Amino acid sequence: MNEIKNVLFVGSVYPNNREAEIKRNSNHGIDNAANNLQAALLVGLDKYYPDIKVITQPVIRTFPFGYKKIIFKGSNFGHKNGAKDFCLGFLNVIVLKHISKYLTLLVKLLDIVNVKHETVIIIYGVHSPYLMAISTLRLFKPNVKVCLIAPDLPQFMSENKNIVFKFLKFIDFVFIKKYMARVDSFVILSEFMKEPLEIDHRPWTLIEGIYNKSEVIDDFDKERFKTILYTGSVGIRYGILNLLNAFDSIKDANYRLWIRGDGDAKKYIIDASKLDSRITYFEEMSRNELMLLQKRATVLINPVTSNEPFTRFFFPSKTMDYLASGTPTIMNYIESLPKEYLDYVYVPQNENIDGLKEMILTVCNKNQTELNEFGRKASKFILENKNPIVQVKKIYDMINTL
Repeated sequence: MNEIKNVLFVGSVYPNNREAEIKRNSNHGIDNAANNLQAALLVGLDKYYPDIKVITQPVIRTFPFGYKKIIFKGSNFGHKNGAKDFCLGFLNVIVLKHISKYLTLLVKLLDIVNVKHETVIIIYGVHSPYLMAISTLRLFKPNVKVCLIAPDLPQFMSENKNIVFKFLKFIDFVFIKKYMARVDSFVILSEFMKEPLEIDHRPWTLIEGIYNKSEVIDDFDKERFKTILYTGSVGIRYGILNLLNAFDSIKDANYRLWIRGDGDAKKYIIDASKLDSRITYFEEMSRNELMLLQKRATVLINPVTSNEPFTRFFFPSKTMDYLASGTPTIMNYIESLPKEYLDYVYVPQNENIDGLKEMILTVCNKNQTELNEFGRKASKFILENKNPIVQVKKIYDMINTL
C-alpha cells in the first residue's frame, strides 16, 4: 500500500470567517446540508492527512435574484487552527459564473500543485468547473490523481422546470460526462450512482453520509403534546403534501406538527398552519436550535417516497441527524438506504397518506420509555459507525490503492 501524503480538497465549504457575510447576501438561504457534510469530511481527512490544503468556491446563487453581489471576492482562511487555505473568487453571473470558477481554480491549482510530488486531489461535487480545471491541470501535471466525491447527480436533483435552465443544465452535463473520464476513483452515496457516473472498473467506495458530533445538546424534556417534526427541504417532491394530509386526517387535539425548511411547499405549510393551530412552521434557525427541536419532539419524520426517481441516487442527510438525536424516526424505505438502517427506523407499511398516518399513530401511542430506548440504540449506531474517522477511513484505504 502506497501512502500518499500530498492531498488537496476542492469543494464548496463555507469559510467560517465569511459564513455570516454569505448568509447576509443570499436571498434564499444557504446549502447547510452540503456544508455540514464537507465539514465532517474534513474532520476525518485531517486525521489521515494532517497537512491537507483546502480550496473552496462556496455555493451561492446567481446575481441578482439569488445573491446580492455580482462578484464574489476571494480570500484566505483556515479550515482548522494553523491551516492556510484558499477561498477563490468568481464572477457571479449566469453562464460566465462557471467559466470564471474554472479559470480561478485552474490558476490556483497550477500555482500550488508541485510537479515533482504525486498529489491526490479530492473533489466534492459533480461540478463542471472542478472537473474541467482538473482535466486541464493533468495536461501539465500528469502525476495528479483525482478522487471524486459525488453527493448527488445534478441531472436528478434540480427542481427548476424553467426551459432555459433545463437547457443550460443539459449542456453542463455534456461537459461533465466528457471530463468524468479523468477521474481515478469515486466516493458515492448510493450504489445506484455507479451506472450514471460510468464508474466501470475504477475504484469506488460507498459513504452514504457522515455524522460529525460537533455540538453536545443535553437531553430536553419532551413536549407534552405528541409532536411530529420534519426538517430539511420542503420541496413538494419530498412528500410534504402527504405529510400535511396525513396529519390533517388525525383529529386528536393532543397532536402537533412542526416543520422547518425552505422550498416550493412552504406556502402550503403556512396556509395549513393558518387553518390548523396544531401546525407550526419555523423560520430559519441555527443548527443548535434545530437540534433542540429534535430533542423535544416525540418523533421525527421523512415522508419522501421511493417512487421518486431521484431517491435512488441520494442519501437524505437528515437521516443521520435524526437518528443521532435519540428521537425515533419514521421514514419510508428508499432504495439508497443501506439495509443496516432498517433496525433503527420505523417504516410505514404503505407509502401513501394512510400508511403515514397509521405509522404516526402507532409510534406516538408507544410508551415513552420504549421510544427512548429505540432512539438510544439508533443514536449509538450512528455515533459509533458513521463518525468522520470511521467513514473517511474508507477514502484513505481506497486512495492508497491508486
